[in-house]
Amino acid sequence: MNTPELLAPAGDFAIAQMAFDHGADAIYIGVGQLNLRAHSPNFAVDDLPELLQTAAKRNKKVYVALNIMPDDRRLNEVESTLHSIKNLGVLPDAFIISDPGVLLLCKKILPQVALHLSTQTGACNSLSLLFWKSQGISRIVLPRELNLAQISRLSQLKQVETEIFVHGAMCVSISGRCLLGAYLNGRHPNMGDCPQPCRFQYRISSVESSSQNDCHFDAEEDENGVYLLNSKDLCTLTILPAIIATGVSSLKIEGRNKSIHYVASVVKTYREALDECLKDPQNYVVHKKWIDELEKTEHRPYTTGFYGDDLIMQEVFSSKAAPNSRVLGIVKGVLEGGIPVIDVKNSFAVSNVLEVLPVRRFSSPFTISFTHFTDLSGNLMQKIPSNRLLCGHGASVRLYPGDMLRMLMNKQ
Repeated sequence: MNTPELLAPAGDFAIAQMAFDHGADAIYIGVGQLNLRAHSPNFAVDDLPELLQTAAKRNKKVYVALNIMPDDRRLNEVESTLHSIKNLGVLPDAFIISDPGVLLLCKKILPQVALHLSTQTGACNSLSLLFWKSQGISRIVLPRELNLAQISRLSQLKQVETEIFVHGAMCVSISGRCLLGAYLNGRHPNMGDCPQPCRFQYRISSVESSSQNDCHFDAEEDENGVYLLNSKDLCTLTILPAIIATGVSSLKIEGRNKSIHYVASVVKTYREALDECLKDPQNYVVHKKWIDELEKTEHRPYTTGFYGDDLIMQEVFSSKAAPNSRVLGIVKGVLEGGIPVIDVKNSFAVSNVLEVLPVRRFSSPFTISFTHFTDLSGNLMQKIPSNRLLCGHGASVRLYPGDMLRMLMNKQ
């Protein structure tokens, strides 16, 4: 059976580490603002050696997104960035690109780095795949508008590797090529500056009226208004066997602007689901614990999108992706006697009962409490401040490096 790669987003070092810890085979990142998540933390060129060396030691891959549609000024930035990467002495496994000019620069400056074509380009048919292959593209991220039969046909041709999104936020526009943000706010989505106008609330008003006190009508009778363009989030756990059967090479999770908790939770869930599906696809079932875990992340209502022939893919009542849990800390190491060293991300009370998202494969979340906490010098802590390394004592369950401590905000 086809064994696809599990590809995760990473906005910084900590998220990259967590993605690897929870089972991602590869990550994709942005460098500077030359990608479609320009407001993500992103990486600097000087960050790459450490990240790439860490990935290589773990037999993982790193793909760098350079997928803006640049004008000549920004094209010069792309060229300068490529030369800077070339001088590092260590290279990413691939560049993700959209623009033919960027493609030419990549081939000229770093021809040894593989090129992946962004979904933004919208390669929808076999002739398009052949064209991009002739230009040096080795993998194409297929548009989310294709259904499984179309994806299967393109993947089975084996002209190039194929990659599809399996989880995360979706855009109402075709392959993300939207100009509404540029019209409304002067912020260009194809430059990575999308203000997400699809998440705005809209009303209907008369074009004949000129008064400042125009009468507006909600497009649907609801006290919260209506979000006409707001897509649900993609979740494909229920159709994972059919997705794998298409022959795609990589399963991509969206979310370079998402939290460390989101990435860890989603990667862990899809890693377990993918492993079970590959082991016994005929008896694959979606476990309740997977659904429960994905419900704890920030998300809009889920849909299988065009893949599963879902005809109701808009969420008209709320634009927000609300989280149901809060990350409190991550276990960085374990001292003699099983005492965990915790990197505290958000403050909490000593008496709080916490939930652990375990790093170990196929281990379900569990609750844990500590009798007391000390700093690294052994001083007792009455309050747990954020951004500190602390030792947790008196826990009845052993923790491991990479385990995440969190607090549920809403009971499932």
